[in-house]
Amino acid sequence: MLIPTLNLIGPGRLGRTLARLWQDKGLVRIGAVAGRDAGRCSSACQFIGGGTPIVEGPLPAAELWLIATPDDAIAGIATRLAADAALRPGDIAFHCSGALASAVLAPLQTSGAHTASIHPLKSFASPDTAITSFDGTFCACEGEPEALQRLAPLFDAIGARRFAVASEHKLRYHAAAVLACNHLVALMEAALRCMEGAGVNRDTAWSALQPLVAGTLTNVDRNGTRAALTGPVARGDKQTIRDEIDATTDLDPDLGEAYRVLSLVALGLAPPENGLTRADISGSSKGSESFERRSNDSDPFER
Repeated sequence: MLIPTLNLIGPGRLGRTLARLWQDKGLVRIGAVAGRDAGRCSSACQFIGGGTPIVEGPLPAAELWLIATPDDAIAGIATRLAADAALRPGDIAFHCSGALASAVLAPLQTSGAHTASIHPLKSFASPDTAITSFDGTFCACEGEPEALQRLAPLFDAIGARRFAVASEHKLRYHAAAVLACNHLVALMEAALRCMEGAGVNRDTAWSALQPLVAGTLTNVDRNGTRAALTGPVARGDKQTIRDEIDATTDLDPDLGEAYRVLSLVALGLAPPENGLTRADISGSSKGSESFERRSNDSDPFER
């Protein structure tokens, strides 16, 4: 059986992880490993165990093209590859962005190439760890049937658990992943800062909070979010909620606003008989006034 050649554009953590997994199983032959930094391209080739680092110049022919760059660069790269007529009829181009659909690769379809996006729901903070723990990773797939059919065996062979997501819902899908992963990290930072504000050092704070976090995730896994909800919103402790919004706002207005907004989300899970309303949560003086003041003072187009 002919082993396809894979060109990797973007020598980052995700791209080098997937290329290494496929290389180790003999599923692909690595062609170009392209990027803007020669050192990173060479490092990626060493990690993968194959490939030719390329910073400038045309890329060699390949049956598979993985564009593993930051999201903002994908469209430009697709346009450039199309202008260079780099892809041939029947070639497969795909990216692994969670937020973007395969339509961002549309310029490549003019040459007869097929496009898709496959997003692994996994943190690739360490490629060394990712290559040993990828098995069982859920991967969201969308795109042209011809591309997905060709890519499916590659992902199945490294233990992916594929599922479909509609292209028009990629942003909602990715927002879910961001909330569950990236924003969980931010939430843990918020909790640690509140602990420090209470005079507990960070190491002790995390040692105390980590079992609570792990136990909560276990409860969600076993019983679902509604049954797992505990605390002042679940109990309807109106005054405690208001006081803690004020206390966290005194520490940092962003922490107070996070507490308030998450309490409103939690309200949707709370038993209605506890009598708590949105007004009870939004009515905290310091939290609402601080948020209103910062909203009025800020430029809505400035991030």
